[in-house]
Amino acid sequence: MNGILNWILWLPILGALGVIVTPKAKENVIRMVTLFTTSITLILSVLLYLKFDTSTADMQFVVKFPWIEQFHINYFLGIDGITMLMTFLNALLFFICTLSSWTVEKNVKAYFALLLMLQSTVFGVFFSLDFFLFYVYWEVMLLPMFFLIGIWGGENREYAAIKFFLYTFFGSIFMLVGIIALYYASGKGVDSFNILALQGGKFVNETVMIFGHTFSFEHLFFWFMFLGFAIKVPVFPFHTWLPHAHVQAPTAVSVILAGVLLKMGTYGFLRIAFPIFPQAAVDYSSIIAWLGLISVIYGAFCAMAQDDMKKLIAYSSVSHMGFVMLGLSAMTTQGMNGAVLQMFNHGTSTAMMFLLIGILYERSHHRWIVKPDGSKGYGGLSTKLPKYTTVFIIGMFASLGLPGLSGFISEALIFLGIYQKFTTITVIAVVGLLIGAAYLLWMFKRMFFGEVNPETEEYDDMNAREVFYMIPLCICVVVFGIFPSPLLNVMKASVGQLVDLLAKF
Repeated sequence: MNGILNWILWLPILGALGVIVTPKAKENVIRMVTLFTTSITLILSVLLYLKFDTSTADMQFVVKFPWIEQFHINYFLGIDGITMLMTFLNALLFFICTLSSWTVEKNVKAYFALLLMLQSTVFGVFFSLDFFLFYVYWEVMLLPMFFLIGIWGGENREYAAIKFFLYTFFGSIFMLVGIIALYYASGKGVDSFNILALQGGKFVNETVMIFGHTFSFEHLFFWFMFLGFAIKVPVFPFHTWLPHAHVQAPTAVSVILAGVLLKMGTYGFLRIAFPIFPQAAVDYSSIIAWLGLISVIYGAFCAMAQDDMKKLIAYSSVSHMGFVMLGLSAMTTQGMNGAVLQMFNHGTSTAMMFLLIGILYERSHHRWIVKPDGSKGYGGLSTKLPKYTTVFIIGMFASLGLPGLSGFISEALIFLGIYQKFTTITVIAVVGLLIGAAYLLWMFKRMFFGEVNPETEEYDDMNAREVFYMIPLCICVVVFGIFPSPLLNVMKASVGQLVDLLAKF
């Protein structure tokens, strides 16, 4: 089992090479190679979960050997409870996205090769325990995303791809400066790029001179890291790239973007910003909470104003990720557990919504709830598409936090965690839940009830392939809504360790 992380990390690259050497004309073979690769990766992730020791917060399945010895840079991989959830989510969504991409006909070979490359880089971000390695994967991830949006996206795909790339790259530059600063502040020693060794508040009393002024090293470079991760989440006001990227991206890429890539930002807070700069994290927790609250309310109001259902769900992601930031700012056991659980649950419920939008788009070739000319985009779908309507109801109610489905328990834990520390923010944030229910139910009413749109008569209900790849997500939102312990038990030791560290400052 010691090499299982290597297999999970490198198998998608091997799959991508298999796709590349497959003749371009054999499109079904390319699809099957990709499906086989993502299937094996998912099986290995499940095996990893079954072998995972939930009683310890220590890194497990560690792989470490020298890479660039002169600068003490290592190929250093490992996972804890938080990483375990993200690993399973990543493997599950890429498997589902492969099936949902079966109808892609444009440059099939390049599409699936880039999709597998993207999966490997995301695994690399979650597994890396060496700062240099982490940054390499963080940056390389931009390349497949840039091309997937820029080539297979909608009408304004080039603009969306460039905006996504520039925003994320801008934040990455600040993160790189922070990594270099940590390297020198730690004495350029053996553990200067070791993320675990840098944790624990070692830089609380350090200072740094910039432009003739002395700054607290901890407080200054916390914000450098914060900026890099906040853009990825995205936290208000760094969110403007997200709706463009979602609307223009093909369905599978929207699923990966909302389901996994946004979580890389909050994962960065949990793995790097908070444990390495705990004093600054505690000192600025109220600012983080207010930014999270603004994201919740602003994202919800923006979602309510949308006539494009994909843009509506994109803005809902800004709102839901705001709840994750609220949970992180609480720095309590309930709040942190709720935040990590919300990262997973949002990944499954939002993936459902984007996949369902993609299914409907393939039939109607538009995403308008209300068309630009004021006419109805859809109507009476519930009478014509019963299977689609049933799955849509499950995904929608999971997103709005209905008790018994996955969204509820994570949001409940977040509110339990932040109430004592940020009572006012908690009360205001509840309004975000109300607005979320309003825009989702209003969308549902306009699309599924009322008079049947004549165009709807031509739509077919979900086929066997579409039902098959939606079933795992339906199971996740229902089972983990009723019985979240399998997820909470995995993360509790790692989250508890981080909460204990922050409590010292």
